[in-house]
Amino acid sequence: MRLIQIVSCAVVSILLLGFVGWPGETMTPMGDSSHPWRPAGWGTPGIDVVGRAPFAAEVYGDVAVRSRWGLRTAGLVGERITDGSTAWRYENGWADDSLDPVRVDDRRVAAVWRDGRVSLIDVPDGRIVWQADLPPGPDHEANRAYDEEWGAAWDISMATDGSVPLVVALHEGRLDVLDGRTGAIRWSYPSDSSASCATGVSSLEARGAGETVLVFQDCAGEESNVALSAADGRRLWGFDGGELWHARALGADRLASVDAGGALIVRRVQDGKILWRAPSAGLKNNPYGEAMGVSDKLVTVRSETEVTAYRIADGEVAWRRTLGDVWSRTVLTDGVDTYVAEDATTLVKLDARTGRIVDRHRFEDHITPQWIRDGLAGIGVGTGGDAVIG
Repeated sequence: MRLIQIVSCAVVSILLLGFVGWPGETMTPMGDSSHPWRPAGWGTPGIDVVGRAPFAAEVYGDVAVRSRWGLRTAGLVGERITDGSTAWRYENGWADDSLDPVRVDDRRVAAVWRDGRVSLIDVPDGRIVWQADLPPGPDHEANRAYDEEWGAAWDISMATDGSVPLVVALHEGRLDVLDGRTGAIRWSYPSDSSASCATGVSSLEARGAGETVLVFQDCAGEESNVALSAADGRRLWGFDGGELWHARALGADRLASVDAGGALIVRRVQDGKILWRAPSAGLKNNPYGEAMGVSDKLVTVRSETEVTAYRIADGEVAWRRTLGDVWSRTVLTDGVDTYVAEDATTLVKLDARTGRIVDRHRFEDHITPQWIRDGLAGIGVGTGGDAVIG
């Protein structure tokens, strides 16, 4: 009788697995890699539309990575910008809830699942580099219920330790920082349960910003905000208020933010000391750090009427150009070219070192500058997708 029960259970299990899909994560490459991508029009002075990508996808050369959902599986798919063909599919047999893909570096993307699994994918080659499991946080059960209703209890960002990328994973009242090369946990915050406040942490938020991780903690209505070393989690300095939530790493031990009055503030990462302040930056209505354009020597910002490039070293104005007011004030720059919206549908390309206008391009719908890397830029056009320009 017992043998019959065992066999029956085994048969039922196999049938169920056949229906829902075998558990685990699989990668299915399709076609050869074409990395790096050098399309016609790349590197020319004029603005050339060289391809299209899905809206908000992460782009690596000619492969755009986006989330993919199916009846039995969920995961990511890499699609070629050139012809829309599938470069690879990454699937999770358990079909658990996932976050948006997280860019780790110029070749790799992290797939993060709300059950704590993290997988690093090499985009050009279409292969899984490493897989890791995050331990449950102290608020696992409460945050799991919150996730199912609101989908907002996890937050993933990136930091660096020199040239090493670090994945900053905030989940369930716990912060884990993973080595982007291996997936090993470098450090965690709080480091143990005794580090939490006696009455319980009412909120914990964090984000990576270059070589620091900014932690925003509220315990029983009192803030305890700290900047930690991204390398090892050491406390560097404390701060008040939410001004640094949108802080942007500038490199050279610098961190930029915008205060409530619209001034551009640049601090030293190691001790939080303010190095310079540009009170006339005009960023009161543009407080978000991600709207800044950052290169190795300049930080460029867009006010209501101007685009201004400040020298990172001392805050002096390198150049300033008058432009009309637009909804999107994001600045894209790589130190050679700078892109900003001139009006609702027109993109203007500037010489990043002088502010000289190089070219203009009018699109068929409203535009939103989104990203720039490797000589290419992504411009959101309407709600249909991104135009990739060179």
